[in-house]
Amino acid sequence: MEVGERETRARLRGALLDRLTAHDLRSLTEEDLTARAGLPAEAVAAHYGTVDDCLVAAYDEVSEQLYRGMEEAFEGPGEWHARFARAVETTLNLLESTPGAAQLCFGEPARGNPRIRRRRAASRQRVVRFLAEEYEREHGRGMSDVHFEFLFGALLRAAQEEMAAGREPALVAERVRQLLAL
Repeated sequence: MEVGERETRARLRGALLDRLTAHDLRSLTEEDLTARAGLPAEAVAAHYGTVDDCLVAAYDEVSEQLYRGMEEAFEGPGEWHARFARAVETTLNLLESTPGAAQLCFGEPARGNPRIRRRRAASRQRVVRFLAEEYEREHGRGMSDVHFEFLFGALLRAAQEEMAAGREPALVAERVRQLLAL
Protein backbone atom coordinates (compact mmCIF):
# COMPACT_ATOMS: atom_id res chain seq x y z
CA MET A 1 0.00 0.00 0.00
CA GLU A 2 1.49 3.34 -1.01
CA VAL A 3 1.94 6.27 1.38
CA GLY A 4 -0.91 8.30 -0.13
CA GLU A 5 -3.33 5.42 0.25
CA ARG A 6 -2.24 4.76 3.85
CA GLU A 7 -2.67 8.43 4.70
CA THR A 8 -6.10 8.59 3.04
CA ARG A 9 -7.28 5.48 4.89
CA ALA A 10 -5.93 6.87 8.18
CA ARG A 11 -7.75 10.17 7.57
CA LEU A 12 -11.01 8.33 6.89
CA ARG A 13 -10.67 6.18 10.02
CA GLY A 14 -9.76 9.26 12.06
CA ALA A 15 -12.75 11.17 10.71
CA LEU A 16 -15.01 8.24 11.55
CA LEU A 17 -13.69 8.07 15.12
CA ASP A 18 -14.03 11.83 15.49
CA ARG A 19 -17.63 11.61 14.26
CA LEU A 20 -18.42 9.00 16.89
CA THR A 21 -17.62 11.45 19.68
CA ALA A 22 -20.68 13.58 18.97
CA HIS A 23 -23.06 11.76 16.63
CA ASP A 24 -24.93 8.54 16.19
CA LEU A 25 -23.14 6.06 13.98
CA ARG A 26 -26.34 5.20 12.10
CA SER A 27 -26.59 8.70 10.66
CA LEU A 28 -23.06 8.65 9.25
CA THR A 29 -22.93 8.92 5.46
CA GLU A 30 -20.10 8.66 2.97
CA GLU A 31 -20.51 12.34 2.20
CA ASP A 32 -20.25 13.30 5.87
CA LEU A 33 -17.22 11.08 6.37
CA THR A 34 -15.30 12.33 3.34
CA ALA A 35 -16.15 15.98 4.13
CA ARG A 36 -14.96 15.51 7.71
CA ALA A 37 -11.74 13.91 6.41
CA GLY A 38 -11.30 16.70 3.83
CA LEU A 39 -11.27 14.19 0.98
CA PRO A 40 -13.11 13.86 -2.34
CA ALA A 41 -16.61 12.33 -2.24
CA GLU A 42 -15.45 9.04 -3.79
CA ALA A 43 -12.71 8.40 -1.18
CA VAL A 44 -14.70 5.97 0.96
CA ALA A 45 -15.74 3.87 -2.03
CA ALA A 46 -12.24 3.94 -3.49
CA HIS A 47 -10.41 3.01 -0.27
CA TYR A 48 -12.90 0.97 1.76
CA GLY A 49 -15.93 0.25 -0.36
CA THR A 50 -18.46 1.26 2.31
CA VAL A 51 -18.71 3.25 5.53
CA ASP A 52 -19.27 -0.09 7.29
CA ASP A 53 -15.95 -1.41 5.95
CA CYS A 54 -14.25 1.75 7.22
CA LEU A 55 -15.90 1.24 10.62
CA VAL A 56 -14.58 -2.33 10.79
CA ALA A 57 -11.09 -1.17 9.81
CA ALA A 58 -11.20 1.52 12.51
CA TYR A 59 -12.29 -1.07 15.08
CA ASP A 60 -9.50 -3.44 14.02
CA GLU A 61 -6.92 -0.66 14.34
CA VAL A 62 -8.10 0.48 17.78
CA SER A 63 -8.40 -3.11 18.99
CA GLU A 64 -4.86 -3.91 17.91
CA GLN A 65 -3.51 -0.75 19.58
CA LEU A 66 -5.27 -1.70 22.81
CA TYR A 67 -3.89 -5.23 22.69
CA ARG A 68 -0.33 -4.04 22.00
CA GLY A 69 -0.62 -1.60 24.91
CA MET A 70 -1.72 -4.43 27.17
CA GLU A 71 1.18 -6.61 26.07
CA GLU A 72 3.65 -3.79 26.74
CA ALA A 73 2.17 -3.19 30.20
CA PHE A 74 2.64 -6.87 31.05
CA GLU A 75 6.31 -6.71 29.98
CA GLY A 76 7.07 -4.43 32.93
CA PRO A 77 8.03 -5.41 36.46
CA GLY A 78 5.73 -6.54 39.23
CA GLU A 79 3.41 -9.36 39.99
CA TRP A 80 0.48 -10.32 37.77
CA HIS A 81 -2.15 -8.15 39.51
CA ALA A 82 0.04 -5.05 39.34
CA ARG A 83 0.78 -5.65 35.68
CA PHE A 84 -2.93 -6.23 34.99
CA ALA A 85 -3.79 -2.94 36.71
CA ARG A 86 -1.12 -1.24 34.59
CA ALA A 87 -2.58 -2.84 31.44
CA VAL A 88 -6.06 -1.58 32.31
CA GLU A 89 -4.65 1.89 32.98
CA THR A 90 -2.83 1.82 29.62
CA THR A 91 -6.03 0.78 27.88
CA LEU A 92 -8.06 3.50 29.56
CA ASN A 93 -5.45 6.13 28.72
CA LEU A 94 -5.51 5.11 25.06
CA LEU A 95 -9.30 5.21 24.99
CA GLU A 96 -9.29 8.66 26.61
CA SER A 97 -6.69 10.01 24.17
CA THR A 98 -8.31 8.69 20.99
CA PRO A 99 -11.54 10.52 20.15
CA GLY A 100 -14.34 8.07 19.41
CA ALA A 101 -12.40 4.96 20.46
CA ALA A 102 -14.41 4.44 23.64
CA GLN A 103 -17.65 4.83 21.72
CA LEU A 104 -16.42 2.37 19.09
CA CYS A 105 -15.37 -0.19 21.69
CA PHE A 106 -18.23 0.21 24.17
CA GLY A 107 -20.99 2.22 22.54
CA GLU A 108 -24.34 0.71 21.69
CA PRO A 109 -24.53 1.69 18.00
CA ALA A 110 -21.26 -0.04 17.15
CA ARG A 111 -22.31 -3.06 19.24
CA GLY A 112 -25.35 -3.38 16.97
CA ASN A 113 -23.10 -4.04 13.98
CA PRO A 114 -22.77 -7.83 13.49
CA ARG A 115 -19.23 -7.56 12.11
CA ILE A 116 -18.11 -5.48 15.08
CA ARG A 117 -19.83 -7.88 17.50
CA ARG A 118 -17.87 -10.82 16.03
CA ARG A 119 -14.63 -8.87 16.19
CA ARG A 120 -15.32 -7.82 19.76
CA ALA A 121 -15.92 -11.44 20.75
CA ALA A 122 -12.67 -12.52 19.09
CA SER A 123 -10.79 -9.64 20.76
CA ARG A 124 -12.25 -10.53 24.14
CA GLN A 125 -11.17 -14.15 23.75
CA ARG A 126 -7.70 -13.05 22.69
CA VAL A 127 -7.36 -10.89 25.81
CA VAL A 128 -8.73 -13.62 28.09
CA ARG A 129 -6.27 -16.15 26.68
CA PHE A 130 -3.40 -13.67 27.09
CA LEU A 131 -4.33 -12.95 30.71
CA ALA A 132 -4.57 -16.65 31.50
CA GLU A 133 -1.21 -17.39 29.86
CA GLU A 134 0.49 -14.54 31.71
CA TYR A 135 -0.93 -15.76 35.01
CA GLU A 136 0.19 -19.33 34.34
CA ARG A 137 3.65 -18.18 33.27
CA GLU A 138 4.09 -16.24 36.52
CA HIS A 139 2.51 -18.71 38.94
CA GLY A 140 3.47 -22.00 37.32
CA ARG A 141 -0.15 -23.06 37.41
CA GLY A 142 -3.16 -21.93 35.51
CA MET A 143 -6.65 -20.89 36.32
CA SER A 144 -9.58 -21.52 34.04
CA ASP A 145 -10.19 -19.05 31.26
CA VAL A 146 -13.64 -18.53 32.80
CA HIS A 147 -11.98 -16.77 35.77
CA PHE A 148 -10.28 -14.27 33.48
CA GLU A 149 -13.32 -13.92 31.27
CA PHE A 150 -15.38 -13.00 34.36
CA LEU A 151 -12.82 -10.43 35.49
CA PHE A 152 -12.44 -8.88 32.06
CA GLY A 153 -16.18 -9.09 31.39
CA ALA A 154 -17.04 -7.26 34.61
CA LEU A 155 -14.75 -4.37 33.69
CA LEU A 156 -16.02 -4.35 30.11
CA ARG A 157 -19.65 -4.35 31.23
CA ALA A 158 -19.06 -1.45 33.59
CA ALA A 159 -17.47 0.54 30.77
CA GLN A 160 -20.37 -0.27 28.44
CA GLU A 161 -22.96 0.83 31.00
CA GLU A 162 -21.14 4.09 31.65
CA MET A 163 -20.93 4.79 27.90
CA ALA A 164 -24.62 3.94 27.44
CA ALA A 165 -25.42 6.45 30.19
CA GLY A 166 -23.64 9.10 28.12
CA ARG A 167 -20.64 9.52 30.40
CA GLU A 168 -17.52 11.17 29.04
CA PRO A 169 -14.57 8.79 28.46
CA ALA A 170 -12.69 10.26 31.44
CA LEU A 171 -15.62 9.43 33.74
CA VAL A 172 -15.89 5.94 32.25
CA ALA A 173 -12.19 5.43 32.91
CA GLU A 174 -12.59 6.59 36.52
CA ARG A 175 -15.44 4.13 37.12
CA VAL A 176 -13.41 1.25 35.75
CA ARG A 177 -10.44 2.29 37.90
CA GLN A 178 -12.69 2.23 40.97
CA LEU A 179 -13.85 -1.30 40.15
CA LEU A 180 -10.31 -2.44 39.50
CA ALA A 181 -9.26 -1.20 42.91
CA LEU A 182 -11.72 -3.64 44.48
